[in-house]
Amino acid sequence: MPPEKIKPVLSNELENSTFKMILNSIHEGVCIVDHTGEVLLWSKGAEELFGVKSDQIVGKPLENFFPNALLLEVIREKKATENVLVSPRDNTYVVVSGRPLFLNGQFVGAVSTDKEVTEIMNMATELEETRGRLELLQEEVSKLREDKYSFGNILGRSRIIKNKIARAEQVAKIAASVLIVGESGTGKEIFARAIHQASGRQGPFVAVNCSAIPDNLFESEMFGYVAGAFTGALRKGKAGKFELANQGTLFLDEIGDMPAHMQAKLLRVLQEGKVNRVGAEKAIDIDVRVISASNRELEALVENKLFREDLFYRLNVVKISLPALRERKEDIPLLLELFIKEFCQQNNLTVPKLTPEVFGSLMSYDWKGNVRELKNTVQHLVVFSNDGKIDLSGLPEHILEDSIGSRPEGDSIFDLQKRIEVVEIETIRKAMKMVDGNKSRASKLLNIPRSTLYYKMNYYGLKDLLGQ
Repeated sequence: MPPEKIKPVLSNELENSTFKMILNSIHEGVCIVDHTGEVLLWSKGAEELFGVKSDQIVGKPLENFFPNALLLEVIREKKATENVLVSPRDNTYVVVSGRPLFLNGQFVGAVSTDKEVTEIMNMATELEETRGRLELLQEEVSKLREDKYSFGNILGRSRIIKNKIARAEQVAKIAASVLIVGESGTGKEIFARAIHQASGRQGPFVAVNCSAIPDNLFESEMFGYVAGAFTGALRKGKAGKFELANQGTLFLDEIGDMPAHMQAKLLRVLQEGKVNRVGAEKAIDIDVRVISASNRELEALVENKLFREDLFYRLNVVKISLPALRERKEDIPLLLELFIKEFCQQNNLTVPKLTPEVFGSLMSYDWKGNVRELKNTVQHLVVFSNDGKIDLSGLPEHILEDSIGSRPEGDSIFDLQKRIEVVEIETIRKAMKMVDGNKSRASKLLNIPRSTLYYKMNYYGLKDLLGQ
């Protein structure tokens, strides 16, 4: 029997009042079409899900109402399709399954069952966003426990680093943007975290490395996106870094590497205090304090038209320039002592002693990688220490070679290092004499830690003073 002759029989069956009552009583929507795609039955559940009444659609092509309907594909392929997620209207999600209908082996139509999952999708989205925030908070708690980011825990007693800490403390309570500049390894993020911690802001500290995000993902990472904004987007969208940092601090590291097209958008967000997710029509209000950092001179980038001047002034309300380690070498003994103890505690090792020769090499080295390089070097030294001491054999080759290559071949009044050594020796001797050989009082008089005084006395061979 051809399909067109089967259709009246099928229609009469569907008109059965008991059958229709059963279909209309179930929660899911049900749609039945014939082999041409004409709607034969449209249940109450389908009316509620799709907002179309039965008397509007029955007897008419389904394609007129839903051009991309799953049942049209089932009719074409004559194959079942299971659990396809569709969004028939804004903020509504439905899982649709469709199956072909065969009578006596002949294809006569198709049926779909549609189940609304909007509430489940909303819960999944909330769970996903909550999980993201939880992971961020867990990461922050972990970092706070490990390093205790605060001004009191920034390592260094030199005058220059104390001045920088004082400047950062002064600006912490003010909601002004801060630009931190300095070479890699000078502690820009540590300062940024300390400023956030002292600010009293209730939201989290969110760090972004601008040089690590691909250009084509920058906008979605910073501002987030809505569902379906682009291929590969999460079904319910994703919050961006600005939203995650709401009520807190957003740290933009290596800001000089931010793509040009993003600089204008960042400026607009900072000016308006609103952020637009990619694909969204409505802006979201945010309250975010921005701290940016760079190891490049932004002024030079502005002059060369590589960085927006208006954005630079917006970020550079307060500027903090961190010194390189070679500019505060008096902090090296303190850092050495703390890093050695910290690494040994973490690895359950006995703390080795540093020989004067190694100490001298570390003091004369330039530390282009700054504190980060010093910390890594300390770990190397401890690993390769022997018999409870760190000697020259444990020095990394490049530091050892630099130390050997920097030794003067002869005396010279222009040898600044030698002149400094002479001044330090004379100053230590005078200080020790003034306090009658009391090393604790001498270290206070010299404004250096007692451990530094011992290091220098060992280094300069002041055995007569050591014995006092």
